[in-house]
Formats: sequence, C-alpha cells, structure tokens
Amino acid sequence: MSELPPGWEAATDWRRIRERHRDGLYRQLVQARAIDAIVARARALVRHAARPVRREEVAWPEDGDLDLEATLEQPGPYRPEDLRVTRTVPREAEVVAVLDMSLSMTGEKIALVAVAAAILRMKLEHVAVVAFDTGPHLLVRTGEAVAVRELVRRVLEVPAQGYTNIEAGLDGGLAQLRRSRRRERVGLLFTDGVANVGADPVAIASRYPRLHVVHLGAHHPQGARCCREMAAAGRGRIYRARAWVDLPDVVRRAVRELFRT
Repeated sequence: MSELPPGWEAATDWRRIRERHRDGLYRQLVQARAIDAIVARARALVRHAARPVRREEVAWPEDGDLDLEATLEQPGPYRPEDLRVTRTVPREAEVVAVLDMSLSMTGEKIALVAVAAAILRMKLEHVAVVAFDTGPHLLVRTGEAVAVRELVRRVLEVPAQGYTNIEAGLDGGLAQLRRSRRRERVGLLFTDGVANVGADPVAIASRYPRLHVVHLGAHHPQGARCCREMAAAGRGRIYRARAWVDLPDVVRRAVRELFRT
C-alpha cells in the first residue's frame, strides 16, 4: 500500500487520489484523513462563535428573564400571567447553500468549499446543500439531518466535471427552499459569478425570499457584475473572498452577520 498523505494534503489532493484509486482500503483511508482535516479546520474556526439565536417574549411561567418594561405595558390590575419574560432561542432559519462545483473546482478549492459547508452545518440548525456544474446535484435535502462528516464526504464525492451553470444551481436551491414551511428562508450562493452555460441567473435570484452571494476568487469584471446583480435581485448581501484561503473565515463572518438577533 502507498504511504498515506498528511491530513490537509489528503483533502487538497483528494480528487486526484480518487481518480487513481477508485476503490479499496487505501481510498477509504485517504478519504477519512481528508474528512478529519476538513472538519478539524472548520471546528477551529467556529470554536468560540455562538450559534445564531433570536430573542422572544413569552408569558410567565415560561423560562426567561423578567421584562419589566413589557410587563408594565400590560393593563392593570396585574395577574401572574401578565408578567412578561424574554428568552433566547435558536434562530429557526431555513438555509440552502448553493455551491459551484464545476470542472475548475480542483485541489485546495474543493477542500475549502467543504470547510465552508461544514461551518454552515455546525452553526445553523437547518441547512440544505445543492452543488452545481452543468446541472444541479442535491447533496442535502430540506429537512434532512446529516452529520458534519457525512456532509463533507458528500461534498468531496461530487465529480469534477461540467460547465458552470449558475442558473441551474439557483433553480435547484430554490426548489429546496420551497419545501420549507419556515418563515425565514435564505439562499447562500458560492460562486465566482462567471457562468458559461445556462440562462441569466439574475432572473431566478429575484425569486428567492432572500439570497446572499459569496463572491469567490480573483476579480473578473463579468463575474463581479453578476454577483452584485444577483445579490441585489435577491435583496441580500454580497461577501468577498478574494483569495480562496479566506473563504472559511468569510463564511463564519457571514453566518454571524446574517443571522444576528
């Protein structure tokens, strides 16, 4: 058996190794190392980051902190059930991550996208994941509970092939959001904005309840314009990861800002 590569090298070289070793123990061991390295990097980034939450006002005797101002707004004379308390609960947003996984996504790029996906799964309660190249590939459907390691494995297993069809990826993501009954539904698109097949993605971006865009890689006038237009059409924000190595930290910041109470 060949010598196993170190963890992060296993992650960045995974697609090349996968093509050379289509089955067998060596392939399984390298994949396990790659997943370990990706999950460890994601956990290091989110170690001190709180999960997105919201505050809600409820009536006593529910658990929470007494809200004197809200209580005094109730008409007197006061009864026990007029006491108002506030408490912190997890943010119940439905999120779909739409990942560009076309032929250009090789080496360290795919490993960093997997780290970003792992961060989303660690910090958000409800995450669906759609990858795309020429067409969409559903990795995690709305409502499906998937462990972080399994999500990373699914991202790594997406084949490196096809063109960049952003419109098809957004269409697949929108289909998953429409399966949700949650009031807050959000799309998070990862792309360089340069599509070479498919229709104009701005039109379908406008059909999202909310769409935020993570603009990846070196500046390209066409891609930058497309990312800005998609974020504007989706009433969302645009985040910039100029270097691929910045992507995980950008995603961590996006989660903190987008789902702030």
